Amino acid sequence: MKPLIIPLLLLVIALPAAAQGETESAPQVGTAKWDVEIPEPIIETRPLMPAVKPAPIRFEVIHSRTKKVDVVQAPEMHDLPPSTGRINFTIQRVEDPGLPDPPKPAPRLDANDPKVAEKIAELRENHRVTNLIFISASVYDHKRTLLRIHYGGEDRSEVTAWSNLDLNHFCGLSIYRVKDAVDGTSYDYGFIMGIGNENPEMLTRLSSEKGWRYEAPVIPQLPDVEDGGPAFVLMEGDDASPAMATLEQLHDLYGKEGKRMKDDFLAREKAYGERKAYLLANPTKPKDVTIRVWNRKRSHN
Repeated sequence: MKPLIIPLLLLVIALPAAAQGETESAPQVGTAKWDVEIPEPIIETRPLMPAVKPAPIRFEVIHSRTKKVDVVQAPEMHDLPPSTGRINFTIQRVEDPGLPDPPKPAPRLDANDPKVAEKIAELRENHRVTNLIFISASVYDHKRTLLRIHYGGEDRSEVTAWSNLDLNHFCGLSIYRVKDAVDGTSYDYGFIMGIGNENPEMLTRLSSEKGWRYEAPVIPQLPDVEDGGPAFVLMEGDDASPAMATLEQLHDLYGKEGKRMKDDFLAREKAYGERKAYLLANPTKPKDVTIRVWNRKRSHN
């Protein structure tokens, strides 16, 4: 397929002269297919009832055994050292404390029951359905992203494209909403994204020093998003596929909400850095562990 550059903010479709030597016809002005937005969170304004604290359980210890154990626990953050230390590991045999039986599982619903079928039809009519999309993103220097979009459901399709967006800005987002420009119908799209960040210059230098084999990707020419707005180059896929529509919608969304998404990303990075600095200055230590076991004598319901 021929490479295609799509600056979505201007609604102009053009092929790079170096690759094609010609220009495709642009869409008509004012023919946007949809309006894309981030759904506002549902905020509960009623005061919450304070949680009822359960009465403390009194355990009558029959036998207890404790030993010292050296443990290594995974850190709270992936780039911190593990938490290590010696703890007291205790196992106690106790009398039955008389806890109530766990609740019984809910009865299985019969799909052939008219009342169940009616309720399912009502839920489908009144509750918004979220379509699921899978995205793979390789971000280079926080300036270019190689995107692979797989559209699930009945209309399965895939596209691969280079984008001038930093897909890290989408990490705090799981759902976006699309409103059809023709009939006004709204649809929610949720996506599961796998994302990785690379620095080709650093990897090239390290590969030369360590004797690795690394080939930096050939990235098509794209304007910076600050200069030309969201844009991408389609590498593989069908122009009329649902995955292609998703690719356009993501860029439309960033054109509308990009500043907000970038600010949110920077705020998360700042909070991450502050938490990391605190944990480095105040490393956590593993806590003692006590396990209590007993023979259940009877039902307590």
